[in-house]
Amino acid sequence: MPDMPSLSAALQPQPEPCWRDTPVHRLMLTALLNELDATLLSTASATRTLEDWSMRHHLAPTPIVRAICQQTLPRPCPAALRDALRLPAEATPDTMRYRHVRLMCGNLTLSDAENWYLPSRLTAEMNRELDTTETPFGRVTAPLAFTRRLVQAERVWSPLPLGWELTPLPTGSGQPLAFPPVLFRHHAVLSRQDGTPISAVIESYTAGAFFFPPPAMPDVPQTSAP
Repeated sequence: MPDMPSLSAALQPQPEPCWRDTPVHRLMLTALLNELDATLLSTASATRTLEDWSMRHHLAPTPIVRAICQQTLPRPCPAALRDALRLPAEATPDTMRYRHVRLMCGNLTLSDAENWYLPSRLTAEMNRELDTTETPFGRVTAPLAFTRRLVQAERVWSPLPLGWELTPLPTGSGQPLAFPPVLFRHHAVLSRQDGTPISAVIESYTAGAFFFPPPAMPDVPQTSAP
């Protein structure tokens, strides 16, 4: 049996993950970014997807995603999303509620989400939970088995330049890689099983989802000249 680490060693602070400005790390990040983006686009619940991702990449000791409400003034729902919600002609400003949250795992922000939802199309218990708790919208409304329709996807940042596959990869500085505030963004509408829209969301995904150590590179075997 291998030796167990000593208690003092276990309590030593761990180094922060460090992605660097190198071709290999940029290629790795491109693959990971594409994987997370594609998974989010193919599933109904962003909350569940982010929790699965957090668990697989050990982002926190307890990989539970919670919604931290932001005290921001409500802003109008964008026209494309408002149309997708199929609001009745007699709709008033009170017809729709605005919820702005940060989805966090541990102390990491994974996404910043704006949500315009229609309380009349939810249950009273769901509305109470949305008003009084930090439970993510997707978990609160999960009993509706809602579906998700993408309205717009934006790739805000790419680790590699456009056309990288046709030219030599940049050497890079080798320094820690600086991430922008937002990596990609999804605009979507959530609907009940009968097709009735219940919510429009704009989700801005951050570098918090990639706060884990890059994989170690394998040693390249040395070959002797004949």
